[in-house]
Amino acid sequence: MDRMHRYRSFLRLSCAPALALMLAQPALAQVQLRPQPPAANAESGFTWVLGASVNNSPSYAGSTARSTGVRPVIGLEIGRFTLSAGGGGSLLDFDLDARDSGLTARLLQWDNLRLSGGLRLDGGRKGEDDPVLRGLPDVERTLRGRLSAIYDFNKHLSVRSTLSQDLLGRQGGATLQTSARYEFLISPRTEVGLAVGFTLANATYMRSYMGVPASAAGLTTPLPAYQPGGGMHSTQVGLEVKTLVSDRWVLFGGVGYQQLRGDARRSPLAVKPDNYNVSIGLAYRCCR
Repeated sequence: MDRMHRYRSFLRLSCAPALALMLAQPALAQVQLRPQPPAANAESGFTWVLGASVNNSPSYAGSTARSTGVRPVIGLEIGRFTLSAGGGGSLLDFDLDARDSGLTARLLQWDNLRLSGGLRLDGGRKGEDDPVLRGLPDVERTLRGRLSAIYDFNKHLSVRSTLSQDLLGRQGGATLQTSARYEFLISPRTEVGLAVGFTLANATYMRSYMGVPASAAGLTTPLPAYQPGGGMHSTQVGLEVKTLVSDRWVLFGGVGYQQLRGDARRSPLAVKPDNYNVSIGLAYRCCR
C-alpha cells in the first residue's frame, strides 16, 4: 500500500506542472502575441534610403502640358525624427506611416493615434513652368509647417489628416489634406497601397495657385480676372507598389489620379481639371 501511495503521489507531482502549463498556454500565447514595447536603445539606431525615381506629371494642377524628370529619393530616420524627399520616407519600412516630406518629428503616440509635426520647403511656381501661366505673378518659395494626425484602424487601414501652413507669409496659404490608406502584402516581399482622399485650401492658397489677379488680366495675360474663394480644391486616388528585389534594394512605383473641385475647377487655369501622374524608382535601404 505504501508503494502504491508513493506511486500515486509521484504521478500527481509529475503531472501538475504539465497540467498547469496546459491551462496557462492560452494566456502565454496572448502575452507572446501582444506587441512588445521598443527596446530602450531603439531610439539610438537609424535607417536610411537613397535612390532615384522617374516621374511624369502635369506642369501644374490643371495643365494640359506634362513634364518628365528624374528626382532624388532620400529618407533618413533617427529615433522619432525623419528627413524625407522624393517619397523616400515611405520606403524606410513596410508600414502604414507614409512619413511626410521634409523634416518630421513624431510628437505623440496614444494607442492607435499618432501626431507628428514638421517643416518642408515649398518650391512655389513660376510663370515659365507652362505657357498658360506666362504673365501671371510667380508663387514664391516658402517654408511650410505641418501638423498631421494619423489613426490606424488595424495593420492594414489608416486615416491621415495633414494641415500645411505657409510660415513666411509669401501668399502660400494653407491646405488640409485628408486621405484613407489601405495596405496589404501580396507576397512576403511586395506591398500594395491604395489611397483615396481630398484636399481643402483657404482663399490665399486658391488665389495664388488658381486665381488670375485683376492687375494682370488683359494686360500681362489674356486670361480674365478670377478670384476664387476657399473650400474644396481636389480629390485624389492613388496606387503604390513597393517590392524588395534583394535584402537592401527596393523597387517602387505608383500612379495617381486627381480631379480639381469647386472654385479650383472653375478657374481659367484649369484647362485640364482631371489629370494623372506616374512614377517608378529604385532605392537602397539600410540597415533594417
